Amino acid sequence: MAGTGKAGPEFTRLREGLASDRAQLGRAVADGAVDQIATQLKTISAAFDAIGEKSSAMNLMDRENMAIQLATGRRIIASTQAWVANADIDAIRTEVARLDGVLGEVDALLDRAIRSSVPSPQITP
Repeated sequence: MAGTGKAGPEFTRLREGLASDRAQLGRAVADGAVDQIATQLKTISAAFDAIGEKSSAMNLMDRENMAIQLATGRRIIASTQAWVANADIDAIRTEVARLDGVLGEVDALLDRAIRSSVPSPQITP
């Protein structure tokens, strides 16, 4: 139930990459750059795939929560892509705001996985 505790560096890399993707998506939305938004949604979807593949190294509760967050994020990405196809920037902004909440949850779960993979300091008497 506790996970492997050995995936800290991988989770750190995934977390940093997702943070960068999240920031780039935010900039694309702020600029109204529909093409860049489409590209960033694909990148985030790929990041979700990579995170899902590594989630077995998480503890059981976090792994299940991560699966829910990733499924929710994928659903939001799919609906956002429909708005991207119609170039409806207001609807895109609404969906990206929803996605941002999911990305925040994923970030928190990755952070917890990173912290749980750091060995506890040994206390000597």
